[in-house]
Amino acid sequence: MWLAPYGTAFPVINAAPISPWVALGRTEGGVTVRHTQSVELLMADQDTAPVKAIRSEDGMEIEFQLVELTLEKYRFAINNASVVTAAGPPAIKYIELWRGPEVTPHAIVVRGPSAYGNFNCQYQVPMVVQTEEPEVSFVRDDKAVLNSVFTALADLASPSSRFGRLIHQTA
Repeated sequence: MWLAPYGTAFPVINAAPISPWVALGRTEGGVTVRHTQSVELLMADQDTAPVKAIRSEDGMEIEFQLVELTLEKYRFAINNASVVTAAGPPAIKYIELWRGPEVTPHAIVVRGPSAYGNFNCQYQVPMVVQTEEPEVSFVRDDKAVLNSVFTALADLASPSSRFGRLIHQTA
């Protein structure tokens, strides 16, 4: 997975993303891409079964557990917080944990294996924000994981592809 500022052009599917794309790092338990929705079933007086369905809400979420908890990675769960370095002694780095009222949008790329051969598939989501409540779990063997959820926002600049695209490389 890679994050970049909203509006950044997406990398070619078979090339390593370059700056301003930032690799989020290794995960545990994989990455879940969830297509959320609310569907209203409409009834008619003459039938006992629904006769029509209307989607009243359409959404997309990307959830993962990050195992590389450097502040440079963790900061994206805390609304793109700035990493501050102090020379010391002792030398330290820190981020402020208060997020404030403004929510910072990003673009995200999630890669996985293509269904069409030894190639990549790539979710290209033009606008996401970190939602839910990021949780850090300290687990066995001195390992820590950060559970995080990014939710797609409708990119109104691209009305035909509001949540982006899923692309599979085929050759």
